[in-house]
Amino acid sequence: MSARMEICVDSSVIVKWFRVGEEHEREALRLRDETLSAKFTLIISEWTYLEVVRALVKANYPKTKILQAYNLLREMASLGFMEAAPLSGLLDKARDLEVDLDLYASDAVNLAVAVLYSRNMLTEDRHLLKASVKDYVKSLGLKIIRLTELFPPKF
Repeated sequence: MSARMEICVDSSVIVKWFRVGEEHEREALRLRDETLSAKFTLIISEWTYLEVVRALVKANYPKTKILQAYNLLREMASLGFMEAAPLSGLLDKARDLEVDLDLYASDAVNLAVAVLYSRNMLTEDRHLLKASVKDYVKSLGLKIIRLTELFPPKF
């Protein structure tokens, strides 16, 4: 069996597993399915759990569905399908990224995971898709990837 591909992912991708009708929903669901079939190991920050909760609250999802989503993500991590990087180990790098790249705290935390784990970052977040962020990551030998780059459409 081939090794799992490790990739850092933020809430802009994971929330698509739960919110119906999202752009690139099909690719996001494919990522989820391939993660559950051990093709990928997703690396997230612990903060991602709460970012997904917030996105579902903003979309007026029922509390029971929000709790189910949260519990599913925690269970995926406990079973080894995802790895949740502790926030405390990300703070200093996230601070530097906030200052150097003019990022919001949540984006800096997510990017810090990719930088500290030396893994590519999968995102649909426009702040992490900025040229300055992509250039910084490229200087480290890493890439910022979109769902359609990971799973190109077939014509």
